[in-house]
Amino acid sequence: MRQPSIAPSRPPARRLTRIPFVLGAIILCASCSFIAHTVVSQGERPLRPKLIAHPVPKQTPRVIVFCLDGAGYDQLMEAIRSGKAPHIAGLLGKEKSNGVFEHGFAAPHVINVLPSSTVADWSASFTGKPPALDGVPGDEWFDRQTKRFYAPVPVTVTDTGDFSAMLDDDLIGKLLKVPTVYEQLRRRAYVSMLMVYRGANLFTTVSPTAFTDLVGSLVTGTLGGEGALKSVSKTLDLDSTSKLLDAINEHGVPRLQVVYFPGIDLYTHAAADPLKAQVGYIEDYTDKAVGEVLGAYRKLGILPLTYVIFIADHGHTPVEDDDSHRRGPDDPGSPFAVLRAAGFRLRKAALTLSAEEQDYQAVVASQGFMAYVYLADRSTCVAKGEICDWERRPRFKADVMHAVRALYRANQDGDLAPQAKGTIDLIFARNSGTAPFRIFDGRRLVSVDYYLKRHPRPDLVDLKQRMEWLGEGPYGYLAGDIVLLAKASTAIAVGGRYYFAAATHYSWHGSANADDSHVPLILASEELPGEVLRHIVLDIQDADAGPPSQMDLAPLVLALLGR
Repeated sequence: MRQPSIAPSRPPARRLTRIPFVLGAIILCASCSFIAHTVVSQGERPLRPKLIAHPVPKQTPRVIVFCLDGAGYDQLMEAIRSGKAPHIAGLLGKEKSNGVFEHGFAAPHVINVLPSSTVADWSASFTGKPPALDGVPGDEWFDRQTKRFYAPVPVTVTDTGDFSAMLDDDLIGKLLKVPTVYEQLRRRAYVSMLMVYRGANLFTTVSPTAFTDLVGSLVTGTLGGEGALKSVSKTLDLDSTSKLLDAINEHGVPRLQVVYFPGIDLYTHAAADPLKAQVGYIEDYTDKAVGEVLGAYRKLGILPLTYVIFIADHGHTPVEDDDSHRRGPDDPGSPFAVLRAAGFRLRKAALTLSAEEQDYQAVVASQGFMAYVYLADRSTCVAKGEICDWERRPRFKADVMHAVRALYRANQDGDLAPQAKGTIDLIFARNSGTAPFRIFDGRRLVSVDYYLKRHPRPDLVDLKQRMEWLGEGPYGYLAGDIVLLAKASTAIAVGGRYYFAAATHYSWHGSANADDSHVPLILASEELPGEVLRHIVLDIQDADAGPPSQMDLAPLVLALLGR
């Protein structure tokens, strides 16, 4: 289990304590997904008002976090190198080699947690802990202990109540089981738009707009048109930037400022040539918003004191935007359809159910390219109308393996659901809620290591480590009894890719594909050379604990600000 450490492990000459104290930090989060309506009429909510009563001295180190939702590593780097993103590229300076720039360092091979989806990824980034430890496993999930279905970013449900609660009522803060970076930092921190804000002093949003309706339209697929979504996306990003600058003018510059840009993800989903369109969006709009913030810091004379970090939650993989490649709750060939045909009573895809709908024996929660299946011990609820005892684990052979074999047969030859044939890449399962996930090979469950030695999959990035992050820990049970990985690898043609969702899009995420999984983590500073910044990042990363990941963000921020 990866446990990122903030303690430098390199020789003293390269320790953070030797870095000039005048530097602060701006974090530009390169990948956050969706946005809800404003939380208050002024688009601003003091969370700990007493801690913003006194100004921060001008020479104090600072951090700002700009989260660019859905920006893949390759797409962000292409935009930087194109000459059409002058503010970001100008900050980094001339590119040298091995990720080093004149005034920046782009860490290579940084991965996200699984699923590569918004809420799980940002939760991991801003706590430094993976889903099995932080308690937030995806965009949708089911808690068998409370029988509560969560959908802070709805994928198969159409109810946007949790989406609103995520920003209106700190839903993610209430669900996280570990401290956020703001709570660990104990310094003045402002957050713009990001759903992880527990422990910050001030939370800002854009001016009042019906963003919940927008998200609902995206989930149901009723909001179409690449041009319309580009307009909405850029408005969200640019208006939220203006709002956070207003807050800085009114309350002063914090030690840590997090700026969330959802527009990249929104637009990429809807663009017919998604990866190329994403590069253009970053060049045209993201760079402009970044430039406005950098310009404000420069005008205040504190940009030289500031570290700038660009980071993403996930990337995107192109798919076909049609019903034949979607496997949603009402689609033939979906996991819902297969499990129903195998004799399970399925929970309706909704946040809340009527009293007559409580007798379900199986639950499916989707993450785009992944889906979680939760099973009851069906011996407690054999007859229709009987409510299952969800505090009891499912029976391994009669419930878990019965479902696994049904899903496998359907995928192999269309048994039970012809449209399911060839849609699933891998089926993971386990015999207890926090046991390691294993892969079904057609006969039995085998370890991920064993399977990959016999069936090498270089297209699936750090699969063993990331499945451990997802399932092995006190809250690993939240990822279900079975995990399905859709056939969506970039090693196959786009026409052979499938996704678990209610709406069709031109791209999806949630898988272990490189396009979904490699995220930018770039540290920059006007004052320091790139080689020094490289050592700062490498001091944070612990090679013995696992590959570099987005979870390195939290210890990096803490170290930069002296915590």
